[in-house]
Amino acid sequence: MTLRAPGVAIKVQYKAVETGKSSLNAEFKIDGSSNVLYPSVVPLILEISSSVKDVVGEPDSQVQQQTTEHRPFTSKFMSDDRFRAADPSAIFQNCTLNLGLWIWKQDFGLSCQPIARVAATAQIDTIYVTANTTQFAEHDNSFTLSSSFAGLRVSLQHSYSRESSGGFEVRSAVVSLMNSKHLGAPNGISAIAQVSPMKIHVNAKQLQDFLLFREIWLPADLEKSKKGAGPSPSSEPQAYIVQRYQHIASASAFPWNVTLSIAKLDFQIDLGQSLGKTGFAIFELWVSSTKSSDWEQNLCLGMEVVSLDATGRMSGFVTIKGVNVRTTIRWPVGETVTFKAPLIQASAKFDVMRIKTAFEYQAFLVAEMAGFRLLMYNVRSRRIGHSDRLVGALELSTLHLFATTTSASQGFALYQAFERLIQEKQTAYQASLKELEKVLRRRSTINPQTLKLASEQVEEATKSPVRESIRLQTNVMVSMGTVNIGVFPSTFFDTQIFRMQALDASAQFSVRLEKDRLHSVLDLALGQLQVALSGIAKPEGRRSAGQVSLQDVLASVNSSRGGTILKVPKVVATMRTWQAPGSTQIDYIFKSAFQGKVDVGWNYSRIGFLRGMWDSHVRALASRLGKPLPPSALQITAALTEDGQSELAPQEKITAVVNVPQSKYQYTPLEQPIIETPQLRDMGEATPPLEWIGLHRERLPNLTHQIVIVSLLELAREVDDAYSKILGSS
Repeated sequence: MTLRAPGVAIKVQYKAVETGKSSLNAEFKIDGSSNVLYPSVVPLILEISSSVKDVVGEPDSQVQQQTTEHRPFTSKFMSDDRFRAADPSAIFQNCTLNLGLWIWKQDFGLSCQPIARVAATAQIDTIYVTANTTQFAEHDNSFTLSSSFAGLRVSLQHSYSRESSGGFEVRSAVVSLMNSKHLGAPNGISAIAQVSPMKIHVNAKQLQDFLLFREIWLPADLEKSKKGAGPSPSSEPQAYIVQRYQHIASASAFPWNVTLSIAKLDFQIDLGQSLGKTGFAIFELWVSSTKSSDWEQNLCLGMEVVSLDATGRMSGFVTIKGVNVRTTIRWPVGETVTFKAPLIQASAKFDVMRIKTAFEYQAFLVAEMAGFRLLMYNVRSRRIGHSDRLVGALELSTLHLFATTTSASQGFALYQAFERLIQEKQTAYQASLKELEKVLRRRSTINPQTLKLASEQVEEATKSPVRESIRLQTNVMVSMGTVNIGVFPSTFFDTQIFRMQALDASAQFSVRLEKDRLHSVLDLALGQLQVALSGIAKPEGRRSAGQVSLQDVLASVNSSRGGTILKVPKVVATMRTWQAPGSTQIDYIFKSAFQGKVDVGWNYSRIGFLRGMWDSHVRALASRLGKPLPPSALQITAALTEDGQSELAPQEKITAVVNVPQSKYQYTPLEQPIIETPQLRDMGEATPPLEWIGLHRERLPNLTHQIVIVSLLELAREVDDAYSKILGSS
């Protein structure tokens, strides 16, 4: 090992005057240097790290665990008064300090030769750091620190390859650190960082180079020395995550106001000929974190545009505009020893999201969402014995989603392409490891089978038993303005589309433990639902499948007319259930109402066309899966005459049969269910009952519970479990 120290120049000047004021000026200059380390230094690094660990001395894990169990969590590392009364003037007094550090170009490399032909290099052109004392009031000095660097580049490349395996580049960055008093706030730290466009590129075709580099420079012994001899996750006391965070973040020595701004984050990945190239970019990214006291912290994040673009066999884009996220956490004042769950609030929104996905040069999915808003917060009950309440609200103005009958098969084909890529890289990596093991004479520390077995053991150790009851009160509200979903028979240039449009849809779900029984409430409202097989004007000009535009698809769908199969007016439904934990007995109250008349326009020709679309979907997906699909739960049949032709008379009968698995629940209505029979606009009071087409009204409450409420209860149990693990109580 050979290291070359760069040249160093130092200049120091101290001045003192009779008035008691003084100044210290110092400048340090470090010349450029270039150094390369080889794998032979790895044992030395391991020995040094082991020696440092022996000198520092780590406490025994059992003793540390006992100490942790008998010692309550404290919320401060330093006294509030001690920090807030700290005066920077006591350190500098009447001395003016000006320090400067200038570092010229530095090159550093980690080579894998002679074991492998892979090397990592890091370069930085200039680093400039200044530290100054500033006076913002009479006899009140403070300290500021600023630094800037330019030309940071990190890359990993194989000696025999013209392309880099991966790299990272930052043109310039500026960081400023000062006392919060400059901003009119109490003592604290204010920091701001501005980073020029960052570029990251990864060549997935040479992923084995990254794995080989990690195998050589980060062996298992080095990773263990970094992790230390702390207790394993299975033996570690189950302290809550937020409780640990409070124990660290509530130290009054660190009230902060930190802002980070990145002009652009550009991430490029080359997936090879099997998939193509993908680029991920974030424009105008900013992050702001504020801690104004020991009990409240805020984090805000904003992104002007987030884009994902893919070219090649896998192509398309995802564009999100106007992304904002805000989180707040607040601990109850004075409740530090007896830990209680903090109050949290999280909100997220974006203005518009556009998606287009294509595989094998054929688009199969386009979508657009606008006006997304998400709010989540918890409420602590002040009544003894009552659990916390978690509230979530989601709002979506518009959703447009369009696909083809082959979308499912193409999506699965895309998934298979990723699987094959991963298998190819693992095979290449295993071949390289065989040569590596001959040189190092040791087994690989990154055996995929070992990693899989270890992850399964950790998952089994951390798996918590399933709870039947739900202690956390959960309230969820969902509101959507316009939902437009359509399916084309084969391509987005077809002249017909099967579409479903829903207006002013909303849902509210709540669950709580009431007198040792789970009480759930589900409220559903739908302004209007329309299902149609509409015709579309044939687009002008001839276009290929890869020339699909999101705007063109939206325009063609909006221009579609006619073909109404079903049009339902405003529908309101409410269901309340009571269930003892672990019991299959369900007591319920169900009410539903139609505020208008129903339009029905289906006939055998339209049903036949939809059957053809469904058969195309089944055949395409079955060919990809390599096995037939199970039969559909919905079967629609039409009456036929003796000669085998369909009855096209107005009184023809089309029957819908829904195959539902046998339920394990027993249902008992507390009140007579109110289920209104919809009236057809053309028939009025002469409308036949739903049983005429094969639908039984008395099964509607059972289906609503089995399909909707049971799924929501399972989700509520998972939320309750996560809430208890993260926040500590519910």
